[in-house]
Amino acid sequence: MKRHYFLLLLCVLMSVATTLQAQTVKGKWYGVGNVNIDGSANNYLCELILEQKGSVVTGEFNYFFRNGYFSNKIKGTYNATKRQLKINFMPMIFYKTVDAAMGVDCMMEGTFTLKASKIETTLSGRFTSDDLHTYSCAPINVKFTKLLKEVPFQQLVETEIEKQAKDTLVRPAESPIQKLQREASIQLNMRTKEIVKELEVSEDSVRIDLYDNGEFDYDTVSVFYNGKLVQHKQLLETRKPITFKVAVDSIAANNDLVMFAENLGTIPPNSALMIITDKDHRYEINLTSTYQKNAAVRLRRKKE
Repeated sequence: MKRHYFLLLLCVLMSVATTLQAQTVKGKWYGVGNVNIDGSANNYLCELILEQKGSVVTGEFNYFFRNGYFSNKIKGTYNATKRQLKINFMPMIFYKTVDAAMGVDCMMEGTFTLKASKIETTLSGRFTSDDLHTYSCAPINVKFTKLLKEVPFQQLVETEIEKQAKDTLVRPAESPIQKLQREASIQLNMRTKEIVKELEVSEDSVRIDLYDNGEFDYDTVSVFYNGKLVQHKQLLETRKPITFKVAVDSIAANNDLVMFAENLGTIPPNSALMIITDKDHRYEINLTSTYQKNAAVRLRRKKE
């Protein structure tokens, strides 16, 4: 009798667990979006971070495309009976874009179906445009997998990029410096860039001094100049600066100096004082970087 009661209770608990799982899409999801056009190799490395209250769903949709990282706040609904998630229209960069900084957006909405098994929980479906742009903005198919443990999106992107590289070609032999530059560039492009100041300089090179801004709290930064790593994982101090020089191209319209936060120190966010000096100028700029945003200064060479 007790055995029958135990089996009945177990069945009820399993049924309740399955029902609860079908009623919520809350959590962190990761997937690869593939453009639904023959011959297109472009893809989107995607992350969904969802919250749910009743049938209302809110959260973030983050994705990495070519050389850019993008983040959108999203809203939608979840129908527990149909196990269907709908995401309202939001901007996604056009799949034929070559340079993410110069791309245009397509307004896309998403429809996904929840499937749960002992092995994994997935949201499978696609992003589609409105009727007016059906032929220009192709559908993007995505199978999201629910993450059962906390894994940084950056780490997932790096893993996927490495996997794609192995699947498509044999990577040429790299020097340690080339490998470091490549891996650092991946990290750089996964965060947004905020131009804090645009400065005019007189010489073809300038001196850069970086200090911890205020109290020493173990802030560590890397610095990129025009996409190239020039300082790697340097500790910011209040008395002794990180000092280096950069050449300012007189032909290029922009020369961007980017501070990348390697950590947030003991007093977030990661903040620094950057001093830029040439023969005619001495600029002092306060910079703040986080895991989502890189602070940047744009240099322009003064025309003779």
